Amino acid sequence: MGVKTDLETAQPNAMKERASAAGEARQLAELRLLAIRGALGALGEAETAGKARVELSDAEQLAIVKKEVSKREQSAGIYDAAGEPERAANERAEADALREFLPAETSEVEIRAAVERIIAERGLAGQGGRAIGVVMAELKTQFENFDSRSASALVKELVA
Repeated sequence: MGVKTDLETAQPNAMKERASAAGEARQLAELRLLAIRGALGALGEAETAGKARVELSDAEQLAIVKKEVSKREQSAGIYDAAGEPERAANERAEADALREFLPAETSEVEIRAAVERIIAERGLAGQGGRAIGVVMAELKTQFENFDSRSASALVKELVA
């Protein structure tokens, strides 16, 4: 069962939740529903982007939902910089709602152990840019969901 199916199942529940909630809970339910609809829209757009409708793999669906989370995080940062904390909080709430549909992110401890092991096994210490690409490619095959920015910074630190 893919992320799209999970989102499609969650949408009517989110609509019911929004209808029955009041006050701040209603606002959070509204943001959750907006996030779900946005992600479903992005998935639908990806399916129909070419000449023929395509069925997205689970990995492609995950990538699209991750991108939607990233967009909302970037928007929150922009709103923070513009002095709009309420809008930033709304964007973060939507990002959090979408994270519920993603697999749990691999911990930093697990990533560090894997990076150290890969560097040692492949003899990549002191090789700089080449090592970063090799280690990141290996991490992508080992872990389904991890923070690639922090992993990349860790690799730079360890291969220097």
